[in-house]
Amino acid sequence: DLGNYAYVADGTNGLTIYDTSKDPTDEFSGFFVGNIGYNQGSPLLGTTSGIELWTDPANGKRYAVLACGPNGVGVVDITDTNNLQIVKVFEPIKYEDEDVGSADGQAIDVEVVGNNAYFGYDSFGLIAYSMADLVEPVPAGIDPTELFVKKNNGIVRYDYRPEFLGKFKLQNELGFEDVDGGSVKMAYTQQSGNLYFYAAFGHYGVVKIDYTDPTAPTLLDAVPTASECVDVEISNGRLYVGDHGGGLVLFK
Repeated sequence: DLGNYAYVADGTNGLTIYDTSKDPTDEFSGFFVGNIGYNQGSPLLGTTSGIELWTDPANGKRYAVLACGPNGVGVVDITDTNNLQIVKVFEPIKYEDEDVGSADGQAIDVEVVGNNAYFGYDSFGLIAYSMADLVEPVPAGIDPTELFVKKNNGIVRYDYRPEFLGKFKLQNELGFEDVDGGSVKMAYTQQSGNLYFYAAFGHYGVVKIDYTDPTAPTLLDAVPTASECVDVEISNGRLYVGDHGGGLVLFK
């Protein structure tokens, strides 16, 4: 929420804004404020399932940062609710055998901490971006939803996607190469200047990551759960874990 406005990650509808001070039962009350990303063909913002708001301290502009499912990372300028503008939508850069491509899987969740944004991918990993890089305008004439174009012969025509600061993937850690699961939902806490993320890691369980240095995330702990860890929340020094068929699990 921001003031009277509720900003909603609205699935294939993209980003939808409501005025919570108005009567939602009256279609003419002004309850519905605006929408961006909906497209009857291919949704411009993919399937949005996570949202965070950020205000640029340099100029006061406001942005919605979105986890856009198969479309990856999304940023929308929401400064003027009557004129929403897509800034960027892209799948993160992925290198395979020195060949540049796009991240596999879906962006499920997002958190903005300070001036960095952290995206949880179900198969690519937990990645960090600088908000300054995410909100930087694309060159004139470039479609903000088409930042990477590769020709049929494999030659890159252009690529305006920002590089991420750092990436964590459990399967890249020694001893975890063959585990199942990917980051679904996540929560974070800050203690003594350190930043810790707790990621619901699907079929594996819960993973704790030290992301104090956004360029060098470090695995601190990984705890299997009985079923499929799908969500985490932190409250009063405890970690509450939604474990699908395993029910609710609590950790200190």
